Amino acid sequence: MFTGRTYYFLALLLCCCCASAAIHVPSQLEFHHYDHETVQLFNKGTYQSINTETNYLLFQHFSTPVTVLEFPLARTEYMMNSGASICTMDRVKNNDRDAKYLFSKPVNFYLGYRLFQLAELPAVSPQLLTRKGEVRSIVQVLLSMPKAKLLVPEYFSFGDILDQQLHQWPEHQLLKFSTTHYHSNFLGMFGSKRAEFVIAYPTEMSIFMNNKPGLKIRSYGIADSPELITRHMMCTDTVRNRLFIQAVDKVLTVLYREKSFLLAHTRYLDEQSAKHISQLIRQYAAEQ
Repeated sequence: MFTGRTYYFLALLLCCCCASAAIHVPSQLEFHHYDHETVQLFNKGTYQSINTETNYLLFQHFSTPVTVLEFPLARTEYMMNSGASICTMDRVKNNDRDAKYLFSKPVNFYLGYRLFQLAELPAVSPQLLTRKGEVRSIVQVLLSMPKAKLLVPEYFSFGDILDQQLHQWPEHQLLKFSTTHYHSNFLGMFGSKRAEFVIAYPTEMSIFMNNKPGLKIRSYGIADSPELITRHMMCTDTVRNRLFIQAVDKVLTVLYREKSFLLAHTRYLDEQSAKHISQLIRQYAAEQ
């Protein structure tokens, strides 16, 4: 039988465990994001997408509420390079960034990028596709349709493989676009037929197409690109921020195994994609 003293000890132990589980947020640390609608959701404590819900789950473990500030991608990185203590969310890791900044473990997971095409154009030639129907080379696709434009977000990373290919794409066929309303305006330009091609996550395109029932498109996988894209918290490299990221990583390792984390991804996907992303997340979690 438990005595009053035993109950007190258990309660004290529980409080200590909860306190130790909280992620201490360093003073003077700013949190940035590049998308206007996402910032609004973060600061309201609500969510409506994979990235907003997974970050919401992480924020619940912070020792204090934080306010997320809206800054363009280039401005945030300029401030970080100038020594400002900043963490920015939903950033894809590449070799250049990894050499300069701290990265958390993945905060959210996406099925790999696909090349989307307006259906009013001729389909990509089978000679330019693999047996799986994937585009062998985006360069060759663009060269085969010299009047077509590919919509590309400025200061945005697709990951090392596609970033390296980006330098080979015909410059005159790239329509570069920068906006603080990334998720709505960027894909909105494609929906308005300002460009014939765009590279995007299938998840984001599916949500966008729900509001564009009259828009007809084709979709192609991209050969040699990863089937899973991970996005991270990216921070200025300081001693305090290293401790912060270590604490974030410990919480994420636990979150990967929780039903709420899987649901934060699968609720926004069709059944087949939901099964696929669940399998990939479980596989990643098992390796941690």
